[in-house]
Amino acid sequence: MTFSSLNVKARRYIFLHMIYAVLIIAGVFFPVYLFNLNFTLVEVGALFSLAGLAEVIFTYAAGKLLDRIPCNYGLAFIDFFGALSSFVYGLSQSYFHIIAGQLLEKAGWIFNTSYTVYENEAYKKDYETIYQYHLMCPEIIQLFAFPILGFLLTYVFTSLTAYRSFYMLIGVADLIVIFYILKILPRVAPAVSFEKKFKFTLPQKLYLVVFAEVLLVFGSAVGSQFILVYYILKKLQGTFFTVTLVEAVVSLAIILTILTTLNRKPEPIKAARYGIFLMIVYAALMSWAPTVWVIFIAYFLLYVGHSLWFPRHRTLVMKQIPQERRGEILGTIASLNKLAGIIAPFFASVIALKIYVLAPFVVQLIIFGGISFIYGRIGQNIID
Repeated sequence: MTFSSLNVKARRYIFLHMIYAVLIIAGVFFPVYLFNLNFTLVEVGALFSLAGLAEVIFTYAAGKLLDRIPCNYGLAFIDFFGALSSFVYGLSQSYFHIIAGQLLEKAGWIFNTSYTVYENEAYKKDYETIYQYHLMCPEIIQLFAFPILGFLLTYVFTSLTAYRSFYMLIGVADLIVIFYILKILPRVAPAVSFEKKFKFTLPQKLYLVVFAEVLLVFGSAVGSQFILVYYILKKLQGTFFTVTLVEAVVSLAIILTILTTLNRKPEPIKAARYGIFLMIVYAALMSWAPTVWVIFIAYFLLYVGHSLWFPRHRTLVMKQIPQERRGEILGTIASLNKLAGIIAPFFASVIALKIYVLAPFVVQLIIFGGISFIYGRIGQNIID
């Protein structure tokens, strides 16, 4: 299956993520911006945990007001609130302004199940193959865009005013993306049920698969990007350009892995377990990581692993979901993932500051080891 042979919904949705591949640098730059505003590591960790808690509360509140919303409107709301938060970041003068920006951003993310529901509809012809394109295509853009933008924000536009202007431009771009979502992206019928999001309603075969995903979300949040940024900037005396080179290594890992596996159909559980094993190796390297070069190797292995794991894991999930319950079940999974990510950033910042700056990656190592064990059980319970 080639990219041109994908259905129009899949192609245009993947193109949307190729646009996001450029705009998402605002999130990568965000910790750098906060550290430039002289926020401490614990303040940054607390901010992300507070934002995670707010997202859960907003989602619950939405359940009281909304029943169902079309995916396209949900995606548009995410970008609308993202634009507002970027404008607030650009104008911020205090920690409370940054908190306000995070709250606006998370207000939009109550609609994030729109992504997985749209994928459930657009990718159902061949989940595994299309998810590989979903991973690879945005990374091709990111491979070149991130180092260029990283260089500009590190060596050319270095003032706080330039950083503020950068966020204002990101906000304008988000508003333009809304036009694409509403006018060009094919419509997917309403299917995101907020009313049922907090009921634990999963098919029995999904229990272990979802538990593994929630653990992975928690582990990834413990090793949050702001910990990596802090370590590179404060301990290794690197720059934001160094951070974007890490992201370029990530993109290269994903592209090479997908190109190698795209026309093959490895046994899903076995491929996913190989992916988790590489994540374990990554966490072991990051628990030590004396130089940037070790970080490059670690993140290359992490995203080779992620590229092996994600399409197979998501395929296992999608194949177990009855079409008539897709919003309800995907909403449940999204809610569990949100809960897993609440305490992790603050926990990570505290142990990094009080115990050892790379201690969060030691925690990741333990978690990934547990996920590997769970996938052993999944292989026994699910017959593909």
